[in-house]
Amino acid sequence: MERLSEQIRHLCNEQGELSTTLSELNHRLQEQSLGIFIILLSFPSALPIPAAGYSTPFGILLMWTGILLMRGKRQLQLPKKWLQKPLKLSAKMIGCGIRFIAFLEKFIHPNRAASLCRFLNVRFIGLNIFLLALIMAIPIPLTNTIPGGSILLFGLGLLENDGLVLFFAQCLSLVLITIYTAAAFWVATFGLESLQYVLRTLHLWS
Repeated sequence: MERLSEQIRHLCNEQGELSTTLSELNHRLQEQSLGIFIILLSFPSALPIPAAGYSTPFGILLMWTGILLMRGKRQLQLPKKWLQKPLKLSAKMIGCGIRFIAFLEKFIHPNRAASLCRFLNVRFIGLNIFLLALIMAIPIPLTNTIPGGSILLFGLGLLENDGLVLFFAQCLSLVLITIYTAAAFWVATFGLESLQYVLRTLHLWS
C-alpha cells in the first residue's frame, strides 16, 4: 500500500498546494477518509512553524471527528452544508508536513501490536481526540503544537492500525489533558497572573 506521505503528495496540485473541498476529499479517500482527515487537520498545528489561523477552525473540525469516533464511525461523515467548504494548505505547509510525516513513517508499522488496537477502544480514542482538539482550538500560546502532535499520532495509528503508536499517543494524551485541566483549575482558583508567574519561574513563559 502507498505510504501516507505519497498519498498526500498526490492530493496536491502542480504548485504543491492542497486545494480541494471536503466533499472531494471524502470521495477520493473513501475508507481512509477519516484517518487522513485527522492527519491533514492536525499537522499544521503539530509542525514547529507558525500556524496562525489554522488551529481554531481545524480544532473545531477535529472535535467533530472525535465525535464520529465516539459514535463508532471509521469513515468521514459531514453535515451537507460542510461538504463544499474549501480545504486549502500552502505549498510550504504541505512540504513541511510531508517531510515530517515521512520521518514518522520510519517508526510506524501497519498492523503492529493488534492486541493493543483492540484494547484501545476507538470510542475512547475519539474522546481523547475531542478533548485534545478542544485544547488546540483555544487561541492562546502553548495550546497548539503538542496537542496537535498527539492528534497526529492518533491519526497515523488509526490509519496504519499500529497499536504501539496508538498506545504512545494515548499515554501522551492523558498527560496533556491532566496538565491542561490542572492549569485551567489553577487559573480559575488563583487567576491567570499567578499561572504566568509560575511559568516564568520555570522558564516556560517569556
